[in-house]
Amino acid sequence: MSKPSIFSKNYEKEMKRRRKRIFLLIIVPILGLTIFLITDFNALLNKGISMKKGINNILLNKSKDNIKNKENKVVEVPKKTEEAVKPQVSSEKPKDPQAKPDVKNEVFLVLLSDGQKISVEYNIKGTEKNIIGVSDDKDISYDISPSKKSIVIQSKKNQDLLYFDVNKISKDVTKKEHKSSKGQIFSKEERLRKHPTYLWSITPKFIDEDNIVYVSELPWISEKAVQYIWKVNLKDNIHVQVKKVSGKSVTFKNITTKGLETIIDGNVVYVNSLGEVIE
Repeated sequence: MSKPSIFSKNYEKEMKRRRKRIFLLIIVPILGLTIFLITDFNALLNKGISMKKGINNILLNKSKDNIKNKENKVVEVPKKTEEAVKPQVSSEKPKDPQAKPDVKNEVFLVLLSDGQKISVEYNIKGTEKNIIGVSDDKDISYDISPSKKSIVIQSKKNQDLLYFDVNKISKDVTKKEHKSSKGQIFSKEERLRKHPTYLWSITPKFIDEDNIVYVSELPWISEKAVQYIWKVNLKDNIHVQVKKVSGKSVTFKNITTKGLETIIDGNVVYVNSLGEVIE
């Protein structure tokens, strides 16, 4: 840009233009640079703020994640502990200790020596079996042991005594013959054949689990019609007479602490398992 001549007629105007151009050439770049610097600084500042916010957000999120993880761990630990301590629940219903076991009744047949078939009734409670009676007692006499595990049956036709337990084990406990004090032998069959009304062994009754008493007109064979008490031990099958008691009528009742209550001609006595009589 050349400087105008001082001799020029338009010197002043040209100098003004020249100064204006110089001003613009100086000021505009400076102003542009200033705006550029200010703009870039603000952008840099904003960018710095954004970066700061981003870093803060990252740190904050990380902190939140750590807290969340800690909370999850805190929650999971008691859960695992609870699962470990929690008792396993069985799918089966617990049994009621007071519940009564189911009871069912059954029978087994026994064949008596006179040909009779008797149905012995018993019930089952769990593993326990108890005899409760017979289905037909028309031609028999019977008694059940105190434990209800066995029964003795007397046939009214031939007066045999047969023992049965709840497991169907049987034993003939009949006194087949009698030996008199003189050594004479009398058989039951022969005596009843000649004298059908003779009482050889009737109305058997348990004193305890091992001893049974019955009524007989033995030891006398004659027609005196006096009744005596005899006892048979189931272990050795030995028959013995209970001494000092006899009468026209002997009836057995219930077992007591004294022994088997017995009524002889209206008088009450007690017979124990040793064959002793207590008045």
